[in-house]
Amino acid sequence: MRTRARSLIVLILATALAPAAARPCTTFCLKTKDGGVFYGRNFDFPTGFGQIQVNPRGLKKTSLANPPEKPLTWVSKYGSISFNQNGREFPYGGMNEAGLVIEQMWNNNGTYPESDSRSGLGELQWIQYQLDMSASVADVLASDRLVRISNTSLAPLHFLIADAWGDAATLEYVGGKTVVHAGKDLPYPVLANNSYDVSLDFTSHGETGDPKAFDDATRESSGRFARAAAMVEADKGGSEGAIDRTFAILAAVTGTNTQWSIVYDLGKRTIIYKTRNNKNLRRVEMDRFDFSCSRNWLCVDIEDSVRSSADFKLYTDEGNAKLIDNVWESVEFLKGVPMEVRAAFVGYPATVRCAED
Repeated sequence: MRTRARSLIVLILATALAPAAARPCTTFCLKTKDGGVFYGRNFDFPTGFGQIQVNPRGLKKTSLANPPEKPLTWVSKYGSISFNQNGREFPYGGMNEAGLVIEQMWNNNGTYPESDSRSGLGELQWIQYQLDMSASVADVLASDRLVRISNTSLAPLHFLIADAWGDAATLEYVGGKTVVHAGKDLPYPVLANNSYDVSLDFTSHGETGDPKAFDDATRESSGRFARAAAMVEADKGGSEGAIDRTFAILAAVTGTNTQWSIVYDLGKRTIIYKTRNNKNLRRVEMDRFDFSCSRNWLCVDIEDSVRSSADFKLYTDEGNAKLIDNVWESVEFLKGVPMEVRAAFVGYPATVRCAED
């Protein structure tokens, strides 16, 4: 049963993420004139169920590898706070205590590389690995020598990464090759649902009356990219008021299924967010949490009214199972997921323990 469940996990993750191809997810990085770094993210999906997880440092983990990939074991160097729908350890994105932010989106133009000597991780576990092990954009990019996203994942994602030093990069897989845009190759620290080069092409031609043809999906996704890029480029303000300005850009690229809008203040290690069902801004300050290794993990429902770290509750397997059930039962094409697959997601955190135990 365990083998069957593992073999299905990648397919289910791919299916769970597939609708994002037609949903207006957008990310961008806003750098202020006084050195502040703010990251905006809209998450779009048929349902907004979710948890915010507090992930300690010092945890020993072995990847939930889908054959023929071999399991990878690591010990988390950094604590993090992540946004999860598919249970603990499988985030959509988050920030770690070094100030690194990474978020994923569907890439309409993406294809993962073939298997090689590097360790292959599932898409979402790759995100947690980076939050565990990387302090900077440079660290994430350097890790490509050691780990890759498994081509058994099937769901083509790409990533906008930013750090507290103000560096940003996109990382994506196009035609089976790793493609990075950073520094001078990243004129706009923005990403939507087309590959970066496609969005740049659209931004240069699609809104200037050029006769070059773009399909509807490209116009929708890269149109959001162009709007966000223009607003980021026009912003000349300082850190004061930057959170409001970041939310204003998110509002300009929101869609009918935007479930979460998140702003990360990387310098202050603070997360501010609102949801479709709870539009009150809530603030999570990372310096209020103890990230030392413990099995007393904390989490909170994304709809809860969070006023301080005291509102976070102890993680339970039952709560993990409820989250997965709520998400998959709320999305029509996920209702038939085999129960052993759900059990594998719920059970995975039980394999994680403090390295010193």
